Amino acid sequence: MQFNTLKRGGYDPIEVDKYIATLEQVIKSYKDKDNAIKNAIIGANVAAENIVENSKQQANEFKRRINTELVKLKEEITRQRMRVQVFQEVYSGLIKKYLHEMSSADFDDLYGRLDETEKTLDILMEESIYIPNFNPSDVNPPMSSDAVNPPPAQPQQSHENIEKQERQENEILFGKSS
Repeated sequence: MQFNTLKRGGYDPIEVDKYIATLEQVIKSYKDKDNAIKNAIIGANVAAENIVENSKQQANEFKRRINTELVKLKEEITRQRMRVQVFQEVYSGLIKKYLHEMSSADFDDLYGRLDETEKTLDILMEESIYIPNFNPSDVNPPMSSDAVNPPPAQPQQSHENIEKQERQENEILFGKSS
């Protein structure tokens, strides 16, 4: 830019002032843009820091919830394990209480006794003590005084008596008590 000169020897102060004012506006405009860019960068940094912080908080909350669920699952597994152990104990107790565990020797002994009984029956059949096609209802026993006056009814056996009888039968069958 060129300034007009005055007769007194210098530049026209009005033109110089206008030019300085224009330069000041341009500088102010650049400063405003610079400030806007700085503010935008600061805002972006703050936003980025907020996003990172929020992400960290969300990740920590997610980890906390996952850990809480994992602890709950672990506790549930422990409860289920205890339930299985209780069931196993009850089941084993029931098996021990109601079943007699038989070894192959017990079965061999049982088969041996059955073989002996079958041989005894064969001998009885050979000696003609056995009556073929025998039906007990074909025989009418003579009337006894018991038929007219039957004995009093037996009381029903208690659970303990039934168990005692079963033990005695097992002793007879297996030669030992259960």
